[in-house]
Amino acid sequence: MNSSQKFGLCLGLMLPFAIFLIPGLTSSAQQALAIAIFAIVYWTFEPVPIPYTAILMLTLYPLLNVMPFETTFNAFSGKVIWLVFAGMALSLGITETPLGLRISHLILDRVRSYQQLLFGLHLLGLIMAFLIPSGVVRVLILMPMVLSLLKSLGEKPGSKISAAFVLAVVCSTYYGGVGLLTASVPNLVLLGVLETHGIILYWSQWAYYLFPVIGLLRVCAIYLLIRFIFHLPQEPDLSKPPTIGDIPKNLTTAEKKVLGVLLTGILLWATDAIHGTHPVFIGLGIVLFIYLPVWGPLQFETIKKVNFPLLIYIAATFTMGYALEYTGLNHLLTALITPILQKITSPIVLMGCITYLAIPFDFLMDTAVVAGVLTPIILELATALNLPPLPLALSLGIGTGIVSIPYQGAPFVVAYSFRQVTMGQFILIMMLISLVTLTLLVPLNLLYWHLIGFV
Repeated sequence: MNSSQKFGLCLGLMLPFAIFLIPGLTSSAQQALAIAIFAIVYWTFEPVPIPYTAILMLTLYPLLNVMPFETTFNAFSGKVIWLVFAGMALSLGITETPLGLRISHLILDRVRSYQQLLFGLHLLGLIMAFLIPSGVVRVLILMPMVLSLLKSLGEKPGSKISAAFVLAVVCSTYYGGVGLLTASVPNLVLLGVLETHGIILYWSQWAYYLFPVIGLLRVCAIYLLIRFIFHLPQEPDLSKPPTIGDIPKNLTTAEKKVLGVLLTGILLWATDAIHGTHPVFIGLGIVLFIYLPVWGPLQFETIKKVNFPLLIYIAATFTMGYALEYTGLNHLLTALITPILQKITSPIVLMGCITYLAIPFDFLMDTAVVAGVLTPIILELATALNLPPLPLALSLGIGTGIVSIPYQGAPFVVAYSFRQVTMGQFILIMMLISLVTLTLLVPLNLLYWHLIGFV
């Protein structure tokens, strides 16, 4: 155990006791918040394995009567968990066949510099946000390709190049996706609340108001940050593609089947707004085809390689949000911030404050839950202050897309599970992206709204 882990071990045990000094909280709310703080610290510093902390948290909620057992473990029946499972099972089709290495060879054969490849990975992540609605699925499709690239270059986990490549695709597809209505779950939750209040918002409107700054410009900022933080004194020479292990000259039967099923899945995910099928059913259908006895390209025993402890961790992050909502803590926090917002007279300042005030909620519960809890309150606030509701709601949408630690977003958790990037590297880049967003991009986006006449 290193010094950082020892510090986290002590901090995670001591900090929760401070919660019981906060007045006005019920005992169940105090316990829920204390357990959440404990888990957040232990997930960040990893003094014990992340899934172990998750299981401990899931055990404490019903044991201390914070929530019933059935409610605590309800997250395991959620669609997101099974979508993650489907994506991991699908990614094995790329890593367990020559397809992954073949794709990496095609990429390396067409780029001639490290910076060109790094920029291309950012662009690829952003393009995938246009094509596939689920961030988790995007990461699960992209990661095997990145792993094959790193293997081809002979890079070890935790190296600067490994961190740069993984963070390039994950951060660009997640943060860039906030600027697209269909590319982020909190966006869709916010849209659903707006529609229940009779407010119509189209895909093109969301992109017009958010994508130029919060989507595209933020991805450019991410590229510059990653290029600076993981600067290499001597960049690898890609003018001659590295020699890759034995790859059959032609696509094997297994590769053709995996590629066919994968492309079909991408097409179905990209058009789910037309056919209305939830992404999880598409994912599970793909899994059934890939592991189909006799025909399937993978033997069913291969599915044992799925990272099942990761599913426990993701379920635990959702349960943490459920606990805070179940004990009424989210309503208490909302009651505290609403009077503050009502005192702000400038509409533009109010929009910025709504974005900033979403941040503490993002740390305590899933960002989709934040959108569901705060959007009705923001709409009521708009009515009370006689302001247009859409700019205020979109300001909240920006806030729910600002995450600083991997546990706050399932795509980051999935990417981290591949163990190519250290937790410290993840947190450093995510914190810097959040800082740049809050200090530069949010004000710049408000200026953009003013120039186009939105506010």
